[in-house]
Amino acid sequence: MKIAVIGGTGNIGKGFALRWGQKHEVIVGSRDQKRAETKAAEFTAILKDYGLDANITGALNKKAAAAADVVVLAIRYNQVFAIIDQIKPVLKDQIVISVVVPMAKDRCMIVPDSTTIEVKATDRDDYKVDYFCYSTPASGSAAEEIDAMLPDGIKLVSAFHNVPAAKLSNMDIELSYDVGVCGNNMHSKKVVFDLVRDISNMRPLDIGPLETSSMVESLTPLLINIAIRNNMKDVGIKFID
Repeated sequence: MKIAVIGGTGNIGKGFALRWGQKHEVIVGSRDQKRAETKAAEFTAILKDYGLDANITGALNKKAAAAADVVVLAIRYNQVFAIIDQIKPVLKDQIVISVVVPMAKDRCMIVPDSTTIEVKATDRDDYKVDYFCYSTPASGSAAEEIDAMLPDGIKLVSAFHNVPAAKLSNMDIELSYDVGVCGNNMHSKKVVFDLVRDISNMRPLDIGPLETSSMVESLTPLLINIAIRNNMKDVGIKFID
């Protein structure tokens, strides 16, 4: 399978290239051809050091999307509109995966020994803390917003929002996370289920239609806040029954 990772030069893009590049043809997409090629060579070298063969190349976003069976949007929310404009003309029958999370950093005041949180500035610097918020798009979620921008017939699946990028790109770590998958087309979701399973010890979970994506996307700032406030690192999700 040919997988274009748009935003493939970033942290989570690196993880996808390393984990999938062993089994699939991965095209690292970027707005800069040289950077895409440089990163593709870097990722190939990393896998070679582990004794693993890789099929990873680099290309401009539009060319990468045109050549792919699956297009992964591993980009920031503020890049969505520009990137979709770039690749939309070449989208025909590809499955598109959104990893996009709309979130923003805010400041709040924590009142000691109280559950009260005032979202206002304060002169009491001891109680100023940064936190991340889910910035709900007008459409309800980033996935629904992206879906409305894609050509008719393109099947969008929302997944991989809660996988820590640092651990995904660390080949010394065997991951043990659950990945929530949202989408309206079961065939496309099954393709994504298989891509999740291609990463050792990862488990796909069907969350429901695309409309449920906001629930999964909003967990990302929650996990970051938990990690920051509790001296944890690279927090992910595992459901235990």
